[in-house]
Amino acid sequence: MLLFNEELALNLTISLTETVALLWTTNFVSELSFKSLFLVVLAINFAIQLVWDLLIYPFYVDPLRHVATVPGKTNQMAILLDSPRGRLPLEWMRTIPNEGLIHFRDTFRRSYLIATSHQALLDVMSTNTYDFEKPWKVRTFLARILGFGLILSEGNAHRVQRRALTPAFNIKNIRSLYGLMWEKTNVLLAQLEEEMRLNPVEGMHGDGRMGKVEMSVWASRLTLDVIGPVAMGRDFQSLINKKNKVADSFLAILEPSREKLIFLGVNFLLPQWFARRIPWTLNRVVDKETDFLRAVCHDIVREKREALKSHKLETLEVDILGTIMLRGEFSDDELVDQMLTFLAAGHETTASALTWACYLLCLHPEVQTRLRDEIHSTIPSAEHDITWHQLESMPLLNGVCQEVLRLYPTVPATIREAVRDTTIANTRIPRGIRIILCPYAINRSPQFWGDTGDSFIPERWIDIDDQTGNSVVNHHGGAPTNFAQITFLHGQRSCIGKDFARAELRCAVAGVVGRFVLEMQRPEEEIHIAGAVTTKPKEGMHLKMTRVEGW
Repeated sequence: MLLFNEELALNLTISLTETVALLWTTNFVSELSFKSLFLVVLAINFAIQLVWDLLIYPFYVDPLRHVATVPGKTNQMAILLDSPRGRLPLEWMRTIPNEGLIHFRDTFRRSYLIATSHQALLDVMSTNTYDFEKPWKVRTFLARILGFGLILSEGNAHRVQRRALTPAFNIKNIRSLYGLMWEKTNVLLAQLEEEMRLNPVEGMHGDGRMGKVEMSVWASRLTLDVIGPVAMGRDFQSLINKKNKVADSFLAILEPSREKLIFLGVNFLLPQWFARRIPWTLNRVVDKETDFLRAVCHDIVREKREALKSHKLETLEVDILGTIMLRGEFSDDELVDQMLTFLAAGHETTASALTWACYLLCLHPEVQTRLRDEIHSTIPSAEHDITWHQLESMPLLNGVCQEVLRLYPTVPATIREAVRDTTIANTRIPRGIRIILCPYAINRSPQFWGDTGDSFIPERWIDIDDQTGNSVVNHHGGAPTNFAQITFLHGQRSCIGKDFARAELRCAVAGVVGRFVLEMQRPEEEIHIAGAVTTKPKEGMHLKMTRVEGW
């Protein structure tokens, strides 16, 4: 059998080229019209390109040819529309032996890689992080919602923004916000009781002791009312004002539906100048709602700018916007982009996590009971002041929150594109190759989590102190590397607000579980992970809640 190598492939290409040259120098040319000659040359070039693309490059030249490959072709939309998103990459991680990368080609034979090992994830997210960027089509679409803030900036622009914003998110500042988070959690508890009173369980009086609640909307309103004061000094009061326009705008954009997922895919595949002109209702909805949110942010920036001019510095330093305005590194338009980013990403992450926490605790009532006992033994009542140490030192509370973030990452998959030739896990990666980072799959991967990757086990985040015998918090879940959990990514592009999100989730879970016993309204109902940009339950989160006396 004839064995090809790179030298033979090159020789074949040269031979085909020489054939064309030979045709040009023989009488064959004189017998053809210019048009016919053009068509002949075109056909030969097409044949050469076809042979190269289909038979030579993929098998004998492509530096990815030795990487473990998914059999056949994979439709890019199939991955995007996968339910849940990340299911296919997880299946491949379980069934395809690999050395850190899995390769697949889409319908147009474009190459994609899925990072699966510690080394591959380390190279993409840390060692060579600026060799990879979000594809431009992805960025321009998401910028309609998020603005070109920290999440969507790249290269040196990202370094500058990250350096300017990092001080606002240091752990000391985060811990100083526990009081605000607990205060807003108490507002949520009161509103949940009112909702229960208006929607009692069949056969019960409407006294607020037992009732029905759709949790995902309330979770979103809670986190919006926390991020507003923290990010820009504006309390949106969406918890007590059900007609709140800011909350409704985010709901209109981010509420899960299959149509929105298809809309996302179309915008990722087509140029924005074309996709935005498609007569699609969602185009008008996104433009209308984002225009409103951008106007709100512009008004807040203008108010802050006036305060700065009048030297009212005390009104600026208490929130992120004021802090970065005092540094003077951003224009007003850039500040608006940052605020859009913080508003959207800053409240959706925790809202999604709180919703899924309620779901998992309904599925595991024994864990819910033990968690409530831990909360009650640490915090006398919801009205009692709390400290960061109380919430961060409760082993089961932290175990539950970590498992929720592991099993239900807010963004289940993200994509990068190599902007220069680079390496991943000792494999040469040509410029233009796209890399998929899949938190949903990595967070459940058997390579890191063994056979229990899909299981809700809060105890994996709890150690026993050898000296005292007491349960203590650990931060690795028993995994061999911190890259086994990439909900917030890692390295220079990790989520700047990850500690804020974890703190907010601790407060919300402690308050809700401390005050109520949670059950599913319809225990037989199957809940599906959905959502275009973030993950939410397709069916909503319809709970039956019972008030716990004495707390």
